[in-house]
Amino acid sequence: MLFDISDLTKTFSDRTVLDVPALALKKGEIYGLQGPNGAGKTTLLNILAFLERPTAGIVSYKSKPVQYSEPFLRQLRKEVVLVDQLPLLFTTTVFNNMEFGLKIRGISKEERKRRILKGLAMVGMGDFVYAPANQLSGGETQRVALAARLVLKPEILLMDEPTANVDIASAQQIKEAALMARREWDTTLIIASHDRDWLYNVCDQVMHLFKGRLFGTGKENIIFGPWRHLSGSLWEKELPDGQCIRLSGPPEPGAVAVLEPPAIANGKDTQSADPDAHILNGIVSRLTLEKNSADIMATILIGNLPFTLKLPRQKIQQENLYPGQKVTLIYNPYSVKWL
Repeated sequence: MLFDISDLTKTFSDRTVLDVPALALKKGEIYGLQGPNGAGKTTLLNILAFLERPTAGIVSYKSKPVQYSEPFLRQLRKEVVLVDQLPLLFTTTVFNNMEFGLKIRGISKEERKRRILKGLAMVGMGDFVYAPANQLSGGETQRVALAARLVLKPEILLMDEPTANVDIASAQQIKEAALMARREWDTTLIIASHDRDWLYNVCDQVMHLFKGRLFGTGKENIIFGPWRHLSGSLWEKELPDGQCIRLSGPPEPGAVAVLEPPAIANGKDTQSADPDAHILNGIVSRLTLEKNSADIMATILIGNLPFTLKLPRQKIQQENLYPGQKVTLIYNPYSVKWL
């Protein structure tokens, strides 16, 4: 196992930002991290990059507990690299920026140049070798920062929202370069991103992080309050289109619901549905192929709320589903967990 984590917590002042009882990561795999802003994704990546120390718990790397002393960490940081969401470059040339990490690793001058040229080519920046780094656009800066990590041939590449602030062309270059590292060097990738389609398409495992806690598979539907009491144990949330999501018993009006994926239903299904079932009308937003199962991940918009469903290809063909199509969802209001 590459990483083996147990009972990890991270607190700032009196606020717990991470609470991870167990996490195991294998070499050569691609992991995705989903979650809203403030969920703890960046903090977890910093701990995995040996840039922050957990408040409590055990972090083992390659079956050895991590020792939080600078000489020990310095060696580990040569194997594990992080691309920040808003990377900073030195106010010198692109070449000098990329050469820095190679120099401190003792790579020869000839090999440094060879790697730099290849790294820039991987991210589509081959013409920027001697360009001033402080004159690059945001997307160009992000690509150079990734190339500077790739030339190190890392064992683990951590990426924090790598495509959040870049244009479509830059995002595609970043995605392709990251996957090339996995193909060429068996690099383990851990990607925190709001780009659900990309994560489902390339990751071996997608994890959801919310309020510092990991849970599920990343396919759960998270619904924020406020909730208002309807009757009995049922509470509801009204959506902008006038429809209401009804669920059983939140612990408080501001609680967050984790709803199991609903099902797409045709007229026959709705007539024979369980009396407890609830029905919502939505529109197909996206259809994405999931890497591991070859099933299709469908995103359905209900009002402004995206719901995620995993469907076999036969169901897609049977229902003739396509983006923009109106569909009916059916779900059990009692199949819910509360955070």
